[in-house]
Amino acid sequence: MKRTLIVAALLMAAVAPPGGARAAESDSEPPPPTREERIRMAPVIEDSEPYPDQSFEISQEDVWLRTPFGDDLLTDPAVWASRRGSHFELDRDMAARMRLAYNRVDRVALGLGLEVQDPTTLAPRLGTRLEYATDRERWLYGIQLEQPLAPPGRLALGVSMVRRTDHSELQQVDDTENSLALLLGRADYRDYFEREGFGTYLSWRVPDFSTVSVHWRNDDYRSLPAYLNTVSWFNTDQSLRDNPPIDDGRTHTVAVRLERLAHRTFRTRAGIYHWIEMEWAGQGLGGDFSYTRALADVRSVLRLTPISSFAFRMVGGFTPKGVLPRQKEFTLGGVDGLRAQPFARFRGDEMLLGQAEYQVEIGRIAHGSMHGALQAIVFIDAGRAWTSPDHTFDLQNQHVQTDAGLGFAASEDRMRIYFARDLGDRNGEFLVSLRLQRPF
Repeated sequence: MKRTLIVAALLMAAVAPPGGARAAESDSEPPPPTREERIRMAPVIEDSEPYPDQSFEISQEDVWLRTPFGDDLLTDPAVWASRRGSHFELDRDMAARMRLAYNRVDRVALGLGLEVQDPTTLAPRLGTRLEYATDRERWLYGIQLEQPLAPPGRLALGVSMVRRTDHSELQQVDDTENSLALLLGRADYRDYFEREGFGTYLSWRVPDFSTVSVHWRNDDYRSLPAYLNTVSWFNTDQSLRDNPPIDDGRTHTVAVRLERLAHRTFRTRAGIYHWIEMEWAGQGLGGDFSYTRALADVRSVLRLTPISSFAFRMVGGFTPKGVLPRQKEFTLGGVDGLRAQPFARFRGDEMLLGQAEYQVEIGRIAHGSMHGALQAIVFIDAGRAWTSPDHTFDLQNQHVQTDAGLGFAASEDRMRIYFARDLGDRNGEFLVSLRLQRPF
C-alpha cells in the first residue's frame, strides 16, 4: 500500500489533465468555447449514434480501440487515414515515432520507428523499428512490408522480420506505464524472452466484420536473465522479481487470425472489437514444439448515458492438442486481469476470464486552462487459468477466482486508481493499483 501511494503521488504530479486553449483573435483573449460550440467543433463520424440531449460538456476524444497484440510496426489503414496519434508526422504519408522503455532485462531500450503508407492508393505500406538494449548490448529490429493487391486495398500480402524483447500477449501493460512502475515503484508487470524470426501473411479486410488473415512464421525463442543492478527510485529495499526461463527453441507455425478495431468518439457507442487466433505448431511443419492453440479476446464499450458507460472483456484460451512451451502458456493475475491477485498467479494451457466495468462521471475538474472529469468505477473480474492433461475445457471442475472493487479515473481516462479485493477471502485486504490507461 505504501509503495503504491508513493507511486500514485508522483504520477499524479507528473500527469496533468489536458487543457484546451484558443488563439487570441484580438488584443483581449476570448473566453473558452461554450458547450454548444464544443459540440459543433467535434467531427461527425459515419454510423454515429448521437444522443438527443447533447447539452452536456463533452471531450473532443477520437480514439480507435484495439486489442494490444502484435508487433506494432504498421498502423491500421483506417486509423492512419483518420489521425496519426502519437506519431511525429514528417509529411502526409510518412511518420516517425520514438520508443523508450525501461525493464529488468534490457535496462534501457531506446529506438526509432519509421512508417510509410497511403491508404488511398495501392502503394506498398512499410513499417520499421530499430532499437538498442543497453544492458544486453543488443540491437533489436523489426520490419514489415505489406502490398495491397486489389482496389480498394482490402486484400494484401505481407512479410515481416523481427528480433525483439517479447512477453506474453496477455501481459498488456504498455511500455510507458510499465517503465514508470519499475522506475518509481520497483514493479515490472511482464516476463520477458527474446523472439527472432520471419514470416509472411495474406490478409483480407472484410467490411463490417473483421480483418481475416493467414500467417506462416518461423521464430526462435531464447530465455533472458534479469539485470541484477536494475535501479528504482523508491522501494529499493524490495527484492525485484526474477525473470523466469522459457522453453528455448524454434517454432514453425501457421495461424488464422481475425482482428477488428472500434472507433470511439463522444458521438459513437464504440461497439465490439476483437482479436481471435488459432495457431498450429509442428505437426508436419517442423520445429521443436508441437501444439494447437486458440486464443480469443473480445471487448466492447457501450455508452449508457452522456455521463456513464459500460465496458466488458471476455478472454478464452484453449489447447486441444500438444504441449505448450512456457512462453505460450496462458497466465492470469495482476493489473491487467484478476486485479486482486499477484502477477501471473494462475498459469496453464486453458483459461477463461471475464471483466466488466461501470463508469460514471461524479464531478468535473476546472482550474485555469485545465479541465476534465472525475469518474467513479465499479468493476468485477472472474476467471482462472489451469492445465488439462486430457485437453478438455473442464471449467466446471475449476474454482473460478472472483475479484471486485472500486476505482476512480481522472485526466480524461489517462490516470486511474483501483481498489481490488478477493471476494473468496473473507480476511483479504484491498490491493491498490495505479493505471495510466484503460485496462480494456
